[in-house]
Amino acid sequence: MSKAPQMTDDRFYLRRGPFSLGEIAELAKVDLAVGAPRDLLIRGIAPLESATADDLSVFCDVRHADAFAATHAGAVVTSARLGERPHNGNWLLTARDPRYAFAVIGLMFYPRCAVEPGVQAGAHVDPSAAVGEGCRIDPGAVIGAHVRLGAHCHIAANAVIGAGVEIGEGSVVAANATISHALLGANVRIGSGTVIGGEGFGVVPGPTGLICSAQLGRVIIGDNVRVGGNCTIDRGAVGDTVIGANTMLDNLVQIAHNVRIGRNCVFAGQAGVAGSVTIGDGVMVGGAVSISDHLVVGSNARIAGKSGVARDIADGETVGGYPAVPIRQWHRQTTSLARLGQKPEA
Repeated sequence: MSKAPQMTDDRFYLRRGPFSLGEIAELAKVDLAVGAPRDLLIRGIAPLESATADDLSVFCDVRHADAFAATHAGAVVTSARLGERPHNGNWLLTARDPRYAFAVIGLMFYPRCAVEPGVQAGAHVDPSAAVGEGCRIDPGAVIGAHVRLGAHCHIAANAVIGAGVEIGEGSVVAANATISHALLGANVRIGSGTVIGGEGFGVVPGPTGLICSAQLGRVIIGDNVRVGGNCTIDRGAVGDTVIGANTMLDNLVQIAHNVRIGRNCVFAGQAGVAGSVTIGDGVMVGGAVSISDHLVVGSNARIAGKSGVARDIADGETVGGYPAVPIRQWHRQTTSLARLGQKPEA
């Protein structure tokens, strides 16, 4: 087995370019250092540690200052403050948010590849389905009755799109995903193994034992949403489960029935949201967070990883801990517990 490279492996990605520093600065809307050669060609992107004179890298965290000081990258995207640290004579491109600028530059060199359209052998498309221009449907995929796919969608191998589902143009459903009872916007990306539109956990105790109530809603997903691999998003019981535009779900996220999530939210891996929770815009949820049912999380709230949320969270509030409390209170509690655990000096 060959050793893994410390830069992008072109066996798996289609590289564009080279691009000049001037082109890069213009596209990413960053400031180029005075005197920098605008016609200098950059052929790729790489980490600080392994970049060469043909590469561009990024320095956005002071913890990597030693790598910044030693890197051989031809150019480095950084902030004005971090760019004042010692470096190896690299040309600097300064940005207010270096991570964002580097992401834009990365997509410049490695844009999402267009797929070759067509229905591949072994795929099943119901005769009543409407498949838009330029779609690709891979082997083993199943497109159910009355499905509507917008133009240039890609349904990967063994994905199942249930009856009546609508998916907007430019969307991608990865291998082995299952979607039912759902309406998806444009440019949505669904990861492998994800299940959208399944029955929610509507268990009700009765005189003869447990019964499962009917789940009669849908899942509504806005434009430009990304759902990672092996996520589950349950359809509403009565009413809909809603994921707002531009929201990003990491792998292994669980969204229960009738949850309503706003725009531009981020959920890290293993986060779980119980039924009928309402979440505002711009919320950031850390990994392995649990949110109890029927709560309201205000816009721009922040929830630290592994927290357990059992109460409403106000707009802009930052919480952490189990149960979650205001972040400063959680830090004080943690510090106090650490002191209690220390042995007294002899």
